[in-house]
Amino acid sequence: MIEPRQVFIPLLTVSFLSYTLACETLGVSRRPLTASLRTDSAEIGVQLSEYTYHAKIGFVYVNTTSEPVAKAGCGFPAFPGLEKKVDGKWVEAYYPFYAACLTKPDFTLPRGGTYRGVLQFLAFQAGHQAGPELRVDSIDGVYRLEWDFVQGTDVSVKNARRVNAVSNEFRMVLSK
Repeated sequence: MIEPRQVFIPLLTVSFLSYTLACETLGVSRRPLTASLRTDSAEIGVQLSEYTYHAKIGFVYVNTTSEPVAKAGCGFPAFPGLEKKVDGKWVEAYYPFYAACLTKPDFTLPRGGTYRGVLQFLAFQAGHQAGPELRVDSIDGVYRLEWDFVQGTDVSVKNARRVNAVSNEFRMVLSK
């Protein structure tokens, strides 16, 4: 005859493990934080001078999180990245140069704060030994801006939560 204890202990162990794993899976997770980023225009004209592309992309960033956000830089934040949709995937259009300096305190935007800026897009055609170099095949296409901050007022805090903002999609066209 099987003793009740021999059945009860394995059953209790399996039940406890199932409950623990279910609670961990269903528990409160740390969702990614996002903020609002919008461009001023749905279409941006790009000028070509010899082998240099240039355009001005106006944008507005709003900190929609419940706390301040911060970004390292030279008294102002480095500008957002510019991505182009290529074959259904987002790729960096170019890698701009940033000043090699760091000021403290970090650039901070309070909860609900707004930052207006203009991304001065400047990229060189490939093959001219000049940078930043355009990293996509052509200018014409669909783009977006992408910008990361961290939650809080100090970007050097270990394990600070990242706050990501992705803009609306917009077109860039080479002006004639």
